[in-house]
Amino acid sequence: MKRLTILAAIFVFSYFSSTAFGQNVKQVSNVESPYKVGATNISIGNPVYAQKVLWAWKFYDDNTLDKIDDLIANDVVATLANGTVIKGKENFLKGIKDYRNSLASALSTVDACTTLKTPDDKDHEVVSIWGTETATAKDGTVTKTHLNEVWFFNKKGKVDEFHQMAAKDAVEQK
Repeated sequence: MKRLTILAAIFVFSYFSSTAFGQNVKQVSNVESPYKVGATNISIGNPVYAQKVLWAWKFYDDNTLDKIDDLIANDVVATLANGTVIKGKENFLKGIKDYRNSLASALSTVDACTTLKTPDDKDHEVVSIWGTETATAKDGTVTKTHLNEVWFFNKKGKVDEFHQMAAKDAVEQK
C-alpha cells in the first residue's frame, strides 16, 4: 500500500514539475471522459497554504492544536473519514483536540502535499495532502492510518471546508 501511495505521489509531482509553476495543468476533457469533470482548468496554487497544512499536521502530532485556531474559519464544515460531519470552528477544534487527547502519541509522515486552484471556484484554493499517521492509544495499541485530506482555503486564508479519507492497517499490539 505504501509503495502504491509513493508511486502515485511521484507520478503527481513528476507531472506537475513538468509544467511551469503557475501554468495550467492539463486535465481530462469532458470529451475524453465518461463523466463530466467539474474543474478542468487547474493550476498550482499558493504554496503558503500547503505549508499551513503541514504545520497543522505537526501541531496535531505535538498535541499543540491551539496553534491552528487562526487557521480555521468560524463557519467551517468538515467531513471525517467515518462520515461524521462537523459544523463550526468550535465543534471542529473540540473534536480534533478530544480525539488527539485520547492518544498517547501521534507520528505522521507525509507522502505528498500540494495546493491547487481553478477559475471554476474563484473563492477557494485547495490543499490535498497524503500521508500516514501512526497513533498510539493510551493502552499501547498502535494504529497506522493512511490519510488523504482536502483543505479548502477561502479568500481570507481560512479553512472553511475540510474532507478526510482514511484506510487503516491491521492493529498492532505493543
